[in-house]
Amino acid sequence: MKNDFCLIFDMDGTLWDATGSILNSANEVLEKEKGWKDYLDLDTLNRVMGLEIEEIANIYFPELEQEEKMDLIYKVMDNENLYLSKHGGILYPNVESTLQILSQKYDLMIVTNAQEGYTDAMYQSHGLKKYFIDELTYGETMKPKGQNISLIMERNNYQKAYYIGDTQKDKDACEFAKIPFVYASYGFGDVKDYDKKIDSFEELLNLF
Repeated sequence: MKNDFCLIFDMDGTLWDATGSILNSANEVLEKEKGWKDYLDLDTLNRVMGLEIEEIANIYFPELEQEEKMDLIYKVMDNENLYLSKHGGILYPNVESTLQILSQKYDLMIVTNAQEGYTDAMYQSHGLKKYFIDELTYGETMKPKGQNISLIMERNNYQKAYYIGDTQKDKDACEFAKIPFVYASYGFGDVKDYDKKIDSFEELLNLF
């Protein structure tokens, strides 16, 4: 334990923008499975960033029965992990250099609503695993983000933490976990109420 509190990060809209790779990998599967060429677009993708898997499936495939839409979304996400592990996403400016400095003073973790394997895909493509001591995805626990924040804090023996994210769902999760929320305003969301705010990732160095 490097400090009396840890820093927990969201991924999409906070550490990276992987929408281009996610779009390509999803449309690849949907054309193969359903014959739907260019079914998804970036506007639709931006709408689902930060949502849980079932919520994404309902937005992507509203016309399908529940069992079919869930089977399809897991095929999409399996391919997404493979694609991202090879091609990666776009890290926001100065993410790695900032993580390197922060990791010397604090334990860093990730909690994301993404599928299991999503963090590993980023680690593999961008070499960031060395900066984080732990991570937890919705796909592993099938629990809401607030509960996962509490779980990762408990298993690493932390009573205090800050969560860095970009959406209202991130803010709501922090309220559940009773920790402060640092709003990354450069991401996908629009949040009016927050404890701290950064307009670029490296501004974390001014806060911590």
